[in-house]
Amino acid sequence: MALEYDLVIIGATAAARTAAIEAVNLQARVALILPQLYGQPHPQRAFYPHALAQIAKTDRVARTRLQSPSSYPWKYARAAIDRLEQQSSPALLAAMGVDIIIGTGEFCRRPHLAFNIDRRYLRARAYLIATGSVSHSPLIPGIQAAGYLTLDRLPSLIDAAQTKPRQREVPLRWAIIGAESIGVELAQTLAKLGCQVTLIVETEQILPYEDLDLANLIQAQLEADGVKIYLATVVTSVGKEDAVKLVTIGAESIAVDEIFIALPDRPLLEPFNLLGVGVDYTDKGISIDNKLRTSHRQIYACGSVCGNVLGGYQSQSLTQFEAKIAVKNALSWCKTKVDYQSYNYLPWAVYTDPPLARVGMTIAHSGQTTPARSLRQPRDLIILQTYLKTCPQAILANITSGICQMVVTRRGQILGAEIVGQNAPELIQILAVAIQQKLTITELTTFPGLAPSYVEFIYQAAQEWHKYERSQPRRGWIERLFWWK
Repeated sequence: MALEYDLVIIGATAAARTAAIEAVNLQARVALILPQLYGQPHPQRAFYPHALAQIAKTDRVARTRLQSPSSYPWKYARAAIDRLEQQSSPALLAAMGVDIIIGTGEFCRRPHLAFNIDRRYLRARAYLIATGSVSHSPLIPGIQAAGYLTLDRLPSLIDAAQTKPRQREVPLRWAIIGAESIGVELAQTLAKLGCQVTLIVETEQILPYEDLDLANLIQAQLEADGVKIYLATVVTSVGKEDAVKLVTIGAESIAVDEIFIALPDRPLLEPFNLLGVGVDYTDKGISIDNKLRTSHRQIYACGSVCGNVLGGYQSQSLTQFEAKIAVKNALSWCKTKVDYQSYNYLPWAVYTDPPLARVGMTIAHSGQTTPARSLRQPRDLIILQTYLKTCPQAILANITSGICQMVVTRRGQILGAEIVGQNAPELIQILAVAIQQKLTITELTTFPGLAPSYVEFIYQAAQEWHKYERSQPRRGWIERLFWWK
């Protein structure tokens, strides 16, 4: 049986569902295929640690149970994720006009290009692959026999917490292996929930793509919360004795109850017969052009299945950004080129406590390591710094830890920013809009802001620009001409 559509989307990810909604808004006939595969990515999987962190941070009942890990926070996390899932559930998408097809299929090229699933041939003007990425098995001797958890498997622990109310089903001792941001977030959250956590990374710092000073701030907070951190350390083997798992690093063995792997995911490419229809890919992902089209002119791809990352890490905002562009290109004759430089406008955050957020160019990329007032060469980029302890709202809330760093040109154009502190993910979005709209630092300081509020934190960083300008010697018109070049 052959079915005709304008667009067929393959994937059970949040990006696939975003693409389906975007296509419906364009009045297209859409089919969304939800593959039934072991280990496939959960649409809202990245929010499990965030939901746990919220209950650890805000709920007084959870704080009273820190000395004895309980299933209560896990049940709260599962309920919160279920509510998120309802916002883009298959039933809701079906009510909007999307044909939901559950099952596993593959592309076929004869007699026409189609997607074959359960003896149904789905033909369309275009196809969009948004299958995302999945956790892969780490190459550690003994890890398979001992068992481990990944972000995809974390819901299984939550399900166990709901089915065993009278047992201590939540593991007490954890080993988190890997430098992905989700591992850092989960390590701090588990420590706040009363668990004993060991974080093991192979890099010289946690969060290896971040500025060293800011990463050290996050590391200091994790250690203050009770997380034991091993830097530049390789796990040589994993064993199991009864119910205890032994993680070996060099000559030392760490006894834990559960192991969480926070390593980079791999694209979910099988079993869709991509090579059979001429779609080129590698182990890093599907090859696409600047219009998000694969080597087959009718097949598009977006998100982490293409290996795309934001600042070194996978980002849901990036995948949804690409999904909307891919749908427009697939359904229209006028193609939009993806300007990968525009990824600099997309903010990214690590949801630790305090959180770290950044957008655009960082100090590490700029090559500068000193603040503005110590710069002497006029052609250097300028680094503006201010500390959260000077913000009135932070003083009132008794918050003293936090920093804002901005990279600007000598003309005052904002190139990037990094913030560590309260409400950093919200504040960084203001700077993301400023970068996208090409606002200068002077224009940013003219906007009125509420007082007291954390927005003043940004304005105080911008005020450092005026201090820098006043510190420069007065120049004649000839010197100013060469200065502004």
